[in-house]
Amino acid sequence: MITRVQIMKPHEPSSFGSRLDHTSGKQGSRISAFTLFEVLIALGVFMIAVTGLVIAIDTGLQVIIQARQRAASRELLESRLAYCQADPPPEGTPRVIEARENHGVRVEESLAPFPAKDAKGTEIAGLKKLTIITKAADQSDRAEILMYQKP
Repeated sequence: MITRVQIMKPHEPSSFGSRLDHTSGKQGSRISAFTLFEVLIALGVFMIAVTGLVIAIDTGLQVIIQARQRAASRELLESRLAYCQADPPPEGTPRVIEARENHGVRVEESLAPFPAKDAKGTEIAGLKKLTIITKAADQSDRAEILMYQKP
């Protein structure tokens, strides 16, 4: 069995990184402490990282809120579209449901005559355009369909 022995030299302080021991005045003694400048730089880096994290979290929350508002607006738009096919609003005057009464989403439904002609050029009577507009905060959606009502 061969054993390997390594001889280590004692640590010799170099001129770089050596500090003066202020208590004894000897060169080569190391003081294990941070300078005020090092502490300030570390705090600055830490504050930049924390600020970036807070901004990222805030942006993420805003995106989630907007996505929920958009989804609620679209869902309500589809629901009102189905409802209006069964019970259309009166022709000429829009039916409005205010946001305070409707979970923060304003709905405007209107029915108007739609001029259309067949292949022979005669006007098709009873064709109407149903328009539904939903508005939630800064999000707005719109749906339009044609409906036939017997004249």
